[in-house]
Amino acid sequence: MVVFEAPKDMLDWVGRELGASPWFTVDQATIDAFADATGDHQWIHVDTARAAREMPGSRTIAHGFLVLALFARLIGEVYKVNGARQTINYGIDRLRFTAPVPVGGRVRLRLSVASAEATPGGIRVTHDATMELEDSPRPAFVARQIRLLVP
Repeated sequence: MVVFEAPKDMLDWVGRELGASPWFTVDQATIDAFADATGDHQWIHVDTARAAREMPGSRTIAHGFLVLALFARLIGEVYKVNGARQTINYGIDRLRFTAPVPVGGRVRLRLSVASAEATPGGIRVTHDATMELEDSPRPAFVARQIRLLVP
């Protein structure tokens, strides 16, 4: 875990890797809770019996947006900024889901700082983000995530 004392300290990290979070296991209970929260009950996510018969790998897969939502959980395990009053999610660019996450699969978030700039509201940081999928040659997703760190 990288710890910054103030948002401005991120200005010195452009082009550097912040590291990776610990692995997180995506279990069926998490997939089912996400399906209930979003109303997306497509069988490939929630019907374990049908998935056993019809899915490659014979397992359900996590929703792509569930895997994306794990970003919020895992980023706090990669770095923190002590001097930030607020962190505002500014957006995501170039998001691509490149591999499905099967139930029981483990993912971790790897981040680097693509850019950081001072703005009137704080420090705007753009991350190159990769959600790695254990034992897979392809990540679950790649994206550019933008956030504003307010001192």
